Formats: sequence, structure tokens, C-alpha cells
Amino acid sequence: MELDIFLEYDKWANKKIFKSIQQVKSEDHRPEMQKLFAHLLAAQKIWMARITGKPTELGIWPDLILQEIEKLLNENPYQLKALISEKDETISYKNSKGEQFQNSVEHILMHLTIHGQHHRAQIAKLLRAAGITPPRTDFIFFIRTI
Repeated sequence: MELDIFLEYDKWANKKIFKSIQQVKSEDHRPEMQKLFAHLLAAQKIWMARITGKPTELGIWPDLILQEIEKLLNENPYQLKALISEKDETISYKNSKGEQFQNSVEHILMHLTIHGQHHRAQIAKLLRAAGITPPRTDFIFFIRTI
């Protein structure tokens, strides 16, 4: 399968989760959901910065309000998709612990979709605890929509 379908899936699933987070009224549950979702989106920004060599001021676990999260939610998919043309390139980077690695851009973009699914599942569990039925964000549900 082409990489762009996975990035489209990630965008679709993130928008569904964000809409559910916005429905949460209880302050007992929303902060943890926001923290996880902000991390998911910040990780995308950090990986894009590693790929492009452009700095980002975001930390790996930023404390963002819903408006800041929404801004990343809208920006990231277009910036990620622009990197598909570089999928065959290998980049060298340091992780958050300062360790040096090399990976292809394609593998990094795939990592981001898998990483996103992991955190969306955590958020789904928190949504259930808040009394909200989480949206179906599995890949197969996305494929059925296209």
C-alpha cells in the first residue's frame, strides 16, 4: 500500500478522536486525554523537524490547550504528506535521550501512524471512563469510508 493512505488514515482518526475529546465535560478525564493527544501531535512535529532539519520549540510532552492542539491537528497532516517525496531518503538524528540513529523517512512516517494508533487507543479508554463511546478509529473503518 502507498504511504499516503496511512497518512490520510492518521488524519481521519485524529480528527475523530479530537471531536470526542471536545465532548468531554469532566475535568477529571479531559486533562489526561489532552496530554496524550498533545504528545501524539508534538511527536509528529518533532519527527518532521528531525527530517527537515528545521527546529521546533515543542517538547515531547507539551501542555497544550485545545486551541493549540487543534492548530497542530490542522497543520501536521499537510506537512507530513509533503515529506512523502523524501520517503526513500535516510536521515541521521538524535532521539530525545540524545542517542544517534538513522532511519528512512518512510519508516519514520509509518512509525508515526502506529504511534498515533497507540495513543488514540489510550484516549479511547479514557473516553469510556468519562462515559463517552469512543469513535471507531481502526484502519478498516477508514478504508470502508473511501
